[in-house]
Amino acid sequence: MEKVDHSIHQSIDRDQLNAIVRRSLRRESFEIQDWQMNQLGGGIGNPVSVGLYRFQGSGQEHGEQVNWSVILKILQSPANLGLVNMGGSDDQTHWNYWKRELLIYQSGLLNSLPDGLVAPRCYEAIELPGNIGMLWLEDISDSSNGAWSLERYALTARHLGRFNGIYSSEATIPSYPWFGMQRNRNWVNLIDHWKTIPWENPRVLQRYPRPEANSFRRMLLENERFLATLDLLPKTICHGDTYPTNFISRRLSDGQEQTVALDWALMGVEPLGDDLGQLVFGAQMNLKGTAQDEITEVLFEYYVEGLRDSGCRVDPQQVRFGFTASAALRVGLFQVLQLGEALKHSDMIVKNYTEHINVSNCFEVTMANEAYTLLSDFSA
Repeated sequence: MEKVDHSIHQSIDRDQLNAIVRRSLRRESFEIQDWQMNQLGGGIGNPVSVGLYRFQGSGQEHGEQVNWSVILKILQSPANLGLVNMGGSDDQTHWNYWKRELLIYQSGLLNSLPDGLVAPRCYEAIELPGNIGMLWLEDISDSSNGAWSLERYALTARHLGRFNGIYSSEATIPSYPWFGMQRNRNWVNLIDHWKTIPWENPRVLQRYPRPEANSFRRMLLENERFLATLDLLPKTICHGDTYPTNFISRRLSDGQEQTVALDWALMGVEPLGDDLGQLVFGAQMNLKGTAQDEITEVLFEYYVEGLRDSGCRVDPQQVRFGFTASAALRVGLFQVLQLGEALKHSDMIVKNYTEHINVSNCFEVTMANEAYTLLSDFSA
């Protein structure tokens, strides 16, 4: 565990915590007796995240001893850190708008997710003075202890497809003003390391060994062709941050598996297929013994089945382009960002970052190759 932030600990008193725990247990007269707090994460990465904390302890109701635990997620405006254009302004459509997850939980939108997909229960979502927000959430353990099979990733892809499918026409997308918009376009402009990164540098060549034939690099140079085509695709509401770390598998009493989706802060309106890319990338990183092409095809097949479960009958080729083009841009730009930052530091950082990559066929190049083929088909 990381060191506890005592200022946060001291701001939570017994009465406040008691009210949260009563909601979590659905016991109106429950009284907590003792508790402790551990920091689980936060403070690095996205500046909106201040920290993630688990409060746990024991208490009683009518003489019955009960253990309990809840999660506290603390958010802040990046402007508190002096950061500009990172979601701290009043632009609610900014991809990183800091209040979005608070507003999502307050709206009740997550109470109507499709079969198989759920969000953690939210016991309280409040904004505090100083551009700070607090979410009290359900504490959930993964029934697979995080060791997912290809079949479990595929089920998550199907659940995401169901979610994207129910909002796959303009008439079904709610008119909330805080949905993120145009994230791929924003990232191309914001993460501009690709314009200056030394593609011939030996350390860059570890990931991109043939710069002259690098379809992802070419895609960045011709980004408007892809962005304009993505703009023409059917849109839906997307989770927006579908790396496997944001999903928990929960087995119900009837044996069914639920996918619990965490961290909704990057929710937005994006093309169908957008939500699949990061999940496929993460599955490829985690399932070392399975061919990457097999992972891609299985998860895409299940995602399309999920769309159909929700009555969405969009051309699979459109979905495939939304998936491959968004995946190349979203995953690839983040990789270029990390690589660009690593070039400023030691060789060891770059080595650790690249040693697990199949440099002849890295994810974003593979996705860009297929996106180019599909783009040609659309233009024919």
